[in-house]
Amino acid sequence: MPITREGYVMFRSLNFRLLLSYLAVILVCLVLVGLGLLLFVRASPLWTRASFLQLEAATRATMPRLRRAGPLSSLPEESLHALLAQVAQEQEVRVLLLDETGRVLFDSGGAWEGQRLEETVRVPAVRGITRGVFTAPIGGRWAFVGQVMPAAASGEARHILLFASLQGRLLMLSWFAENLLPPLVRAGVVALVLSVLLALLISRSVSAPLRRVAGAAEAIARGETGVRAPVSGPAEVRALARSFNAMVARVGAAQRSQRDFVANVSHELKTPLTSIQGFSQALLDGTASTPDTMARAARVIHEEAERMQRMVDELLTLARFDAGRVVMAREPVALAPLLQVCVERLAPQAREADVTLTLEIPEGALVAGDADRLAQVFANLLDNAVAHTPAGGRVTLAARRVEEGPAVEVVVADTGEGIPTESLPRIFERFYQVDPARQRGRGAPSRACRGAGLGLAITKEIVEAHGGTIAVESAVGTGSEFTVRLPAWEGEGP
Repeated sequence: MPITREGYVMFRSLNFRLLLSYLAVILVCLVLVGLGLLLFVRASPLWTRASFLQLEAATRATMPRLRRAGPLSSLPEESLHALLAQVAQEQEVRVLLLDETGRVLFDSGGAWEGQRLEETVRVPAVRGITRGVFTAPIGGRWAFVGQVMPAAASGEARHILLFASLQGRLLMLSWFAENLLPPLVRAGVVALVLSVLLALLISRSVSAPLRRVAGAAEAIARGETGVRAPVSGPAEVRALARSFNAMVARVGAAQRSQRDFVANVSHELKTPLTSIQGFSQALLDGTASTPDTMARAARVIHEEAERMQRMVDELLTLARFDAGRVVMAREPVALAPLLQVCVERLAPQAREADVTLTLEIPEGALVAGDADRLAQVFANLLDNAVAHTPAGGRVTLAARRVEEGPAVEVVVADTGEGIPTESLPRIFERFYQVDPARQRGRGAPSRACRGAGLGLAITKEIVEAHGGTIAVESAVGTGSEFTVRLPAWEGEGP
């Protein structure tokens, strides 16, 4: 019969698996306990004592009958053998009649007559009854209970009557099955019932919270982004619910960021596209007919196209960082010459804006990283500092070694207009601008950082890709201070 989907689900359910695991544990425990009891019984005289009790009972039930028949030596041999054989059959034991030397005169089994038995163990007689173990002529251990029979007349030889039972493994197993196996099975049944109840309780306590998490996941799949999984159940399930909620929160944040990203890109591209469309239309319909107006239209179209190209390049850079496809070189970088080059490149812009640029860096400072990317970081920070510092202001680029790490900190400080406190937490977000309407400094904006507010986002990505950090402190009207902390190079210099 094929397994239906409902049967397959039940087979794969937590309840069924817990029940199977409990059954396996119970069976293993029962088998181990059974084996332990068998070993105990094998080494213990318990089951031998049980044989002695059975033989003693047979002896007590038989002796009155034999006494009524008279002395054994006075009975005809055929009558005596018939009587002993009948006793053996009725009591389900082996009856032996021995003389005083231990030779077998009669054997209800008919195999040992005329042979001598080798006694292995003898227990002192109690009330004329002896117990012990002997080895049969053909092998095998037998437990026996014997009694000396009185002679018919004085001087006649006395006979010894033995009631014997085989002490083999089958008998031990039979005794185990009769005496120990039933309570063991009953205990297993009770354990099975308890395990079923326990499996139901545990599975409900685990599966119910899991079903709630699954329901929350299905709701998220349907687009209900505000749904959260309740945190309940065992510690592992609570951890799963918390991780699920954290994942949902991150996914929601990523979706909001994506929506904001698309909206910001659309907004930033709209302005240059509008300018390009307007001035190109002026060229086409003849509105810009003079050489000056045509040159101005062409210049605006060219500048806006360059602005769009820079924006696309920056977006591609951020996309590569997000995809983990940006590979940073890991080599010693001397900060002094690198920062000197950055200052020299920004010097014309600083002079035009009447801003003083100063460089303070110790010789021999080395960091581990990519020289080109680090130059991009400090060029972006210097460009922003110069652009937002009024005439007569100062921009300082300084570096210092930090023993913790070890690391090197590079600080870009300015005496510019500053950043509002409420904007500091978002200063490194993509497309975020402190005040889109405010004017930059009198210096011409550099190609590296003009545009849509992506420069600081790229700077942060580069610094973190080097294993460093970037932080900002600022006050409106006083200036800003950006601190870049990079791991120092611990090997030999370049």
